[in-house]
This record gives sequence, C-alpha cells and structure tokens, in this order.
Amino acid sequence: MHLDNLLTVTDQSVTKAKRDMENTREQIISSAFSFYTKPEINNVSLSAIAARAGITKPAIYRHFKSRQELEQVLEDRVYSEIYSVLSKITFKKDEGTLALIEDVVVLLLTHKEYLFYLISNQNDFSLDEAMFKLKDLGLPFFDSVFATDGSVTNMEKYKMAVYLGCNVLFFVILRNRVLEELNRQDTYSDVLEFASKIEKFLICGLGQNISNFTVSRLATLDENCQSNMKLLKPVNKIFVSVSEIVKEKGFRGITVESVAHGIGLAKSSIYTKFENKTQMIGSLIQEEFEEMFKFIKDNSVFAENNAERIYVLMETVLIYFMKKPEVLTVGKWFQFHSFAEIVNVDKYEERVYNDYFKNIEFYDAFPDFGLPVQDKRIVVSWLTMMPVVLYRHAKTRNISPEVVQAMLKDILIMMETGVGKGNEK
Repeated sequence: MHLDNLLTVTDQSVTKAKRDMENTREQIISSAFSFYTKPEINNVSLSAIAARAGITKPAIYRHFKSRQELEQVLEDRVYSEIYSVLSKITFKKDEGTLALIEDVVVLLLTHKEYLFYLISNQNDFSLDEAMFKLKDLGLPFFDSVFATDGSVTNMEKYKMAVYLGCNVLFFVILRNRVLEELNRQDTYSDVLEFASKIEKFLICGLGQNISNFTVSRLATLDENCQSNMKLLKPVNKIFVSVSEIVKEKGFRGITVESVAHGIGLAKSSIYTKFENKTQMIGSLIQEEFEEMFKFIKDNSVFAENNAERIYVLMETVLIYFMKKPEVLTVGKWFQFHSFAEIVNVDKYEERVYNDYFKNIEFYDAFPDFGLPVQDKRIVVSWLTMMPVVLYRHAKTRNISPEVVQAMLKDILIMMETGVGKGNEK
C-alpha cells in the first residue's frame, strides 16, 4: 500500500473513531435526559443511564470525568437550547419579553425533559438564576434587567420577566399533569395552539374591572388580612427540622433519622406518629396548608368583587409564607408530587375545594388557559402560585416586606390587565 493511501486510511479511521465517540457521548446525554419525563426526587443512577445508552457504566467515564461533569453538561445543554430559541427572536423596542412567550412554551412542551431536569437537580431552582444564565450567554433583553454582578437594574422589567417566566413554567407543568391524568398525548399542533392561547391570555389578562383599586382601598384590605392573621399557630418543630434539611441537602437528603436528629428525638419517636417519610411530609403539609386555606376563606369576606377576592387570596398567601417561611421550603415537595400523592386521603383535593373555595368567586368567565378541562381548582392553584414565586424571589434579593407588598399589587394589575404593550416599560 502506498504511503499516501495508508495515510488516507489512517485519517478515515481516526475520523470514524472520533465520530463514534461523539455519537456515544450524545447518546449518553440523550439517555440521561430521557429519565426526566416528570420531576424526579431521586438521582438517576449512572448504571441506569449506561444501560439505556447501551454501554457499560465504566464506559461513561471515557466521555465524562465524573457525574458532576455530566450534570454540568446536561444543565449547559438546557440553557443552550433555550438561548438558541430566544436568540432568534428580534427584540423590537415595543415588544420586549412579549415576543418570548409562545416560543418558550413550545420549546418546553416539546422538550419537557429540560424543565424537569432543572427542577429535579437544583435544590432551589429559581427564575433569577435562569434569567442571569441567559444574560451570560448573551441574550440582550436581560442586559437591561441585570448588572454584571447579578443585581437588578430595572425593577419594572424584572417584575414582568418574573411574572411571565413563572406563568410559562406553571402552565407547562400544569398541562403535562392534566394530560397525564387524562392519559392523553400532545400533538405538535396541540402544543402550538396551547402556546398561542397562553400568550394571548398573558398579554390580555383576566380583563376584570379594577377601577376601584385605589391605594386606600388596597391598604384597607391589607390591614384586614393582617389583623385576622395575628394568631397564626407556630410551625410544627418536625416541620422546621425538615425545612432545615431541605435547605441544606435538598429533598433527597430527608430521612426519618435526620429529621429525628434535628429535633433531638429517637427515630422511633417519629415512627410512632408516621409510617414513613412520605406520610410524615404529607401530614405536615396538609395541616399547614389547611390553616392557610381557612384564612383565605375567612379573609375573602373583606372583598367586594372578584378582583378584590383575587387580591385577598394572594395577600393572605403572601402574609402566611412571610410569617412561616419553613412551610414554603417544604411545600416545594409539590414540584415532585401531586396533592393525591402527598396527602393520602381519598378525594382530598375535592374536599379541600368544597370546604374552602367552592363558594368564593374569582372571575366573571373561566380564563382560556388552552387546557382540555375547565376546573376552578386550576385557577386557585394559579392564584396561589403567584405570591409564592414573588416571595421566593424577594427573599433571595432581600427585598423589604413593604416593597414586596407593593410588588404584589403590580402583579395583580398584570394578572387583570395583561402585559400588553401599554404595560411595558
């Protein structure tokens, strides 16, 4: 064989080997993502990933030095894909974030594994972190929201970005759960229709009359809610222990033994009250949430119309979590489980709805969320979600309670009037 022919064959062999390595690496990444069809509280083992990729576990280390490197590559892939979609959008002065909504909804519904991976593998996934990563990747909109050190430079744009972002995530996760319960699969045309309706809803809002939302009227509602909630019960000490573990180690770090150690009890003492970890957390959440729901019901009598009842609900939730932040920390368990899975009570959601929300009106007509069902519980979940997200972000940024209260009022206006061009700043 001539030397030049030998070099050609060698080059082809090297190229094929390199291509095979790249294909295997990509197969590992795809296999890892494939486990995240919903949020997972437990780590996916490297053995399981290797088996799905059709290789041995040791073979993974030829492509990734460690599990941590693989996880970083997965996270980078998620943000790279989101950036790829958003960077194609032309940011016109009069459009801003509105141009993002439909495209992001489509991306996350056609690649649910991206969102569920982030939720599953970050102890405290936040929109702040996601938005700042997109800024670092070069997405121009966020240059006008964050400084290079991560501080907020434009609070109006920040509030709107958080509002739109949390709504997109909420409705993507909600649609996934609704279709799972109905045992239905999304088609691409269904996804496009849903994304269009969510965009329209967020731009237009509920459209209810808020002309009587004067500063003095909202201050009166604030005062009534706060006065009625002065006698909140202290948080269960077991709940406090669970909260501390979640903050330090995430939900994967919770064991009955670690909870018992946190409150200075023997593990057997916990087992006299609860059968297992899931029942323990479910029972604690049930007790706390029902107290909050009762305050929502009681405080709703202060409201005079639908829009005020929405505000009272959100104000009550905000006050509750400000006074009991541990409940919010553990309440993130809902990222991984439904109410039915957490609280082992037959038809629990239906009972809660009938006891606390059935006779409270929040809207003139059911909002078109683009879902195959119209259930008031969806609206209640949406309204409850908003102050939760607001408080979490405010707490991260050490925003004062007074400013958080003012931000809640701004959020309410966006919910009612939408975030159309007239609201962008």
